[in-house]
Amino acid sequence: MRLIPSGVVRVLAVLGLGVAVPVFSAAQDVDLEGIGYALGSPDAAVTVVELGDFGCWACSLFHEHTWPAIHAEFIETGRVHWRHVPFLFGMRNGDDGANAAECAADQGKYWEMHDLLYTRHEEFTKPRNPKNLVQEYPRELGLDADAFKTCYEDEHGKDRTRRATDAADELEVSGTPTFFINGTRALGALTVEVFRALLEEAERQAGQGG
Repeated sequence: MRLIPSGVVRVLAVLGLGVAVPVFSAAQDVDLEGIGYALGSPDAAVTVVELGDFGCWACSLFHEHTWPAIHAEFIETGRVHWRHVPFLFGMRNGDDGANAAECAADQGKYWEMHDLLYTRHEEFTKPRNPKNLVQEYPRELGLDADAFKTCYEDEHGKDRTRRATDAADELEVSGTPTFFINGTRALGALTVEVFRALLEEAERQAGQGG
């Protein structure tokens, strides 16, 4: 897939207690083919591309407080096609989290590891060498522990993470999580109410042909 915002894209930055403030940035043309992991109907009127670092505190807040409702209301019902792109933004243990998620993906359980990493954010980002990623988490998810350990130690997913990070650089991502909602950029741990409004507006515009 290609992420091609047309003209100038609107950016929603969250300040203080969930206040969305519009700013602007130049459009980009970035190829996301083979990058990230998708949920929902590919025929949905709205596509969301989320770029996040597993070491990101704001990302964990979004997935704790906003993601469950958005997933149930929009993704499971076929209204939104969602792609999560794990990249490195320099957050503590974010590289370890991305490595673990890519290795889980090799066994078909990317989203299970995704949920676990964000749920256990404080736990896995606290130590400098997060052994839980290799020892406990794979067992909790029912992964082949030996295959996971080999993948993790050899960094089999390193190339995918590098390409995702390059894409984030091309998109001039300046914070995490960053979302592109049918090409409109939104930034931060947006509340359910704010994100629902953005998705409904994107649906409305899609229904009017943009």
